[in-house]
Amino acid sequence: MTWLLFATLASTPRIDAFLNDCPDPVTRFEAPRPGSIVHALGNGRVIEAGPARLVVSHCFIENHQLRTVQFVVERVEQISVNVGDVVRSGEVLANGRDAVACFDGQPAAQFVAERKRLFAPAAEPVLLIVDVDGHRAVRFVFGAPTHEWELAHGQAIGIKERRGDLKTPRGLYDVVSKSDGPFSGDYAAYYGGVWIKVNYPNAFDAARGIDAGFVTAAQAKGISSAWEERGLTLQRTKLGGGIGFHGWNEPWVGDAGWGLSWGCLVLHPDDARGFYDVVPVGTPVVLL
Repeated sequence: MTWLLFATLASTPRIDAFLNDCPDPVTRFEAPRPGSIVHALGNGRVIEAGPARLVVSHCFIENHQLRTVQFVVERVEQISVNVGDVVRSGEVLANGRDAVACFDGQPAAQFVAERKRLFAPAAEPVLLIVDVDGHRAVRFVFGAPTHEWELAHGQAIGIKERRGDLKTPRGLYDVVSKSDGPFSGDYAAYYGGVWIKVNYPNAFDAARGIDAGFVTAAQAKGISSAWEERGLTLQRTKLGGGIGFHGWNEPWVGDAGWGLSWGCLVLHPDDARGFYDVVPVGTPVVLL
């Protein structure tokens, strides 16, 4: 399925690029097969074909970013494709008893094993894409845009790194729970009557957290496993948690300052209930 362009809804350059710059993304890389036959490990385009070397370019979505990677096979024989050919996953590319395959220098088997979850936006029954700095969220149903909202974000500028930094994350997450109250506590009114929680931190946040000393390797593994299953991830580490969408206690005007929350995405009070009703648990959320 190809993406439907924004015919009736407004968009932003960032959302347009995310949807249209990779029109045929790989949604699953296959593991290399034993034997002398070289197969395509995903959809792609042949950019080099012989002698003895084959290169296929692939684009795919990793976290919230578009990536291009080259599948390089050395010591091939009897190449079955030509430069410029579009190939599909599983298609025979060449024969090579001594062939060696890699993705941008990484052994092919390792590259595939490290990418258990690839994202197929147009296959999602409901999808939410948010241009955080552009203050727009768009809802899709199987690739077709249906709703758009204006949003505010965290009080601090930049991408969330740790608990308490007042920044909004960027990445691929999933709606894991919802509530329309009643809410209690000193900040109950600031929910604006609705709360839609996502599973920040994700596997990529966890990997970053190891390098920064915010999580242990065991914690990062647990976060990654839960995220791959689209479940709630560990919330009480130095990476932070409790990220989602909610309303506000009063009308707000973005031109007066977009930074409202401690890191969440903030809806206009008049939009909050409608948003809540059409974004179900399980919805993937891409924060660009």
